[in-house]
Amino acid sequence: MSTSREALAAIRARLEADDSGITIPLRWHGEPSDLLPDDPAPFGFVIFNNEGSGGGPIEFGGGRGQNRYRNNATVEAYVFVPAQSGLPLALDLAEAVASRLRSFRDDMVSCFSADVIPIGAGSSIAPPGLDSDVSNFVAALAEVRVTFDQIG
Repeated sequence: MSTSREALAAIRARLEADDSGITIPLRWHGEPSDLLPDDPAPFGFVIFNNEGSGGGPIEFGGGRGQNRYRNNATVEAYVFVPAQSGLPLALDLAEAVASRLRSFRDDMVSCFSADVIPIGAGSSIAPPGLDSDVSNFVAALAEVRVTFDQIG
């Protein structure tokens, strides 16, 4: 059983572990970050979208505050690389993120369907919370479906 904050912490720990194989810095939605440097370098921007339980409890515990709900969330990891590096590099780096979460399960979260989606020119997207211009980047998206249980 976990809260959305604990589920996000479990995902973040998995992605930022020393042995993760992810070689780019990750920026997290909702956290302050520096402006992008003048010399472009690859980076990731991660959004954790809690979508709620979407229905009633999956297990009744005998009253208010004792029922178990299964919450759904989506982890969206946008990977940006300088335009001259090309979309194949963005796809490879997004795959590194997706593979780190693919079929990951612990006592907090279960991850499913980690997909990599090519986006192309950074000017065609505007992830919420990313204030700097990304028009000189190309992007790919690692999208992961997550569930976590919560008592409520």
